[in-house]
Amino acid sequence: MTEKRRRVARKLREVIDPELGVNIVDLGLVYDILIEDEHVIIVYTTTTPGCPMRRYLQQQIDKALTEIEGIESSESKLVMKPEWTVDMIVPDVEFFAVPPPQLNQ
Repeated sequence: MTEKRRRVARKLREVIDPELGVNIVDLGLVYDILIEDEHVIIVYTTTTPGCPMRRYLQQQIDKALTEIEGIESSESKLVMKPEWTVDMIVPDVEFFAVPPPQLNQ
């Protein structure tokens, strides 16, 4: 794994699924990190096709990518195949290890 790919993966660990309180990398939602020079493409999914947090996750992924030094442009691609399953979660994940974000009231 290249250093840039490691930095991207570390930053994506800051993106928390608000329903499960676990980062999207450990949940297995990130299917691929494609890097070409200073352009990054994140291929990811959601836990369900109708996930109400899909737009939130995309915004958080896009925001995280803008904070990485050496990344000039990026995009996130939501895919539904292969379908996500609980088997994709890394072993020993603690659910709600991070409290869900508070919505503005």
